[in-house]
Amino acid sequence: MKLIKWISQSSAWLYFKGISDLKKQLIKFTLIGFSAVLVDLSCYYLFLQILPEKPLGIANEALAKAISFVCGMAVTYSFNKYWTWKETNRSRLRLIKFSALYGTSLVFNVGVNSLLIFLLYRYSFFAAIPYKYFIAFAGATGFSSLINFTGQKFWVFRK
Repeated sequence: MKLIKWISQSSAWLYFKGISDLKKQLIKFTLIGFSAVLVDLSCYYLFLQILPEKPLGIANEALAKAISFVCGMAVTYSFNKYWTWKETNRSRLRLIKFSALYGTSLVFNVGVNSLLIFLLYRYSFFAAIPYKYFIAFAGATGFSSLINFTGQKFWVFRK
């Protein structure tokens, strides 16, 4: 919370105050999103390294992506709640809505990640493309970010 207070008191904030609320929300959501993505990507890489090939009978890529997504989700909820959407009260309903939104987003995120990994490794014309896991990660993250912003703005944190 000290970081948020420091940002709000910096001189760059003066420029930020002159733009529309929607743009402010998009900027804040994006900055927080980058932090959450770094957490997600770091955890994804870590879990890919430490999980066995088929834990619980599923591909380790899917399990690693699911766990890393939840780690990023914790960052997103905390910072977006207080900074982007300026909610200070505790609401179980909001937390339930957020969890439902991110549960849906998680399914799409893991699905898009798995689909892209499948396509990138399945077809020979993708053979020369490096960083296939990163490409799949980025595609899944971009897709779920659209779902998350829309869901938070118009459903979870709607005024």
